[in-house]
Amino acid sequence: MKVKINRSGFVYPQILSLFSVILLLLYLNYLIPVFASTEKSNDDDNKGLMDLNIKMNLNNIQLKDGDKIKIVAYVNGETGIQYLDPQKEKKQIKGNFLTAYMKFNKTNEISSIGEDEYFVCAYIINNGETKVSKNNNTNAIRYDCDEGQTVEDADVSMGRLFNTMSKFQKTLELSQLALKSNQDFSDVKITVVTPIYDQTDVDFLTVIAMVKGEYQLKTVNIENELKKAGDKSDESYIIKVPFTFDKNTELGTVEMGDMFFGCASAEELGPPQMTECEKKYIKDFDKPNVIVTRHEEDLLPGGKYYDEGYKKE
Repeated sequence: MKVKINRSGFVYPQILSLFSVILLLLYLNYLIPVFASTEKSNDDDNKGLMDLNIKMNLNNIQLKDGDKIKIVAYVNGETGIQYLDPQKEKKQIKGNFLTAYMKFNKTNEISSIGEDEYFVCAYIINNGETKVSKNNNTNAIRYDCDEGQTVEDADVSMGRLFNTMSKFQKTLELSQLALKSNQDFSDVKITVVTPIYDQTDVDFLTVIAMVKGEYQLKTVNIENELKKAGDKSDESYIIKVPFTFDKNTELGTVEMGDMFFGCASAEELGPPQMTECEKKYIKDFDKPNVIVTRHEEDLLPGGKYYDEGYKKE
């Protein structure tokens, strides 16, 4: 049956306009709202999002013309990447501090934000060149990382970078102390270990590993892992997720001493923390670099965290 519309008035344009607005709102609502910007959002409608404001102290990195910044963050099971050109973002620099803004879902299919841990790292790309050559032929890149913590129901969390260069200095020290050559290996292995025997109702665990601005994300079906573990009672709920990265990255070659992160997220891990993160430095190329996401001193009663032959630091 045809509907008769009075085209002589303004009814048809108004209906079309209203319909277009509704479609636009629905489309925007279903976009994945994990994005980054150097401009602070004034949108009061983003009530389901948490702002991660990343404040970088430029006094300690002495940027030159052409230098760029790559930012990598992980919050609540979600990742964010941003590239900044400080020369083009001068309006965001106040008192020689540059602030970048990222947004993450407070709730998603993985977990919801409580008193969670997260990481954010920034790497300096020197005038399009990622490598800083040293006398010992070590390739390094200036960087800083913050292992922060969110506050439940808070709309904003602040990450602070480059207030000191201590992490970068430790990377240089470790790389200079490395006794064996890095050239014989084409990749770097990381194993992220997450004990969950205090939270055995976890169904799926989201695990991330990140090194030198590169990350990999895996979702683990816990039921399948338990079947594979069989009757190893102490081992069953210690989830070990292996990752392999190419040593050659966008930011140069992964070297001894490069910082890396491991995190695990699941709603059932909390409260209070649905996401837990830890950081370490790369020390091995001939075997996995192992990192435990949940504090082992608090969860020690059962099982072992490391494979045979791995010496705990």
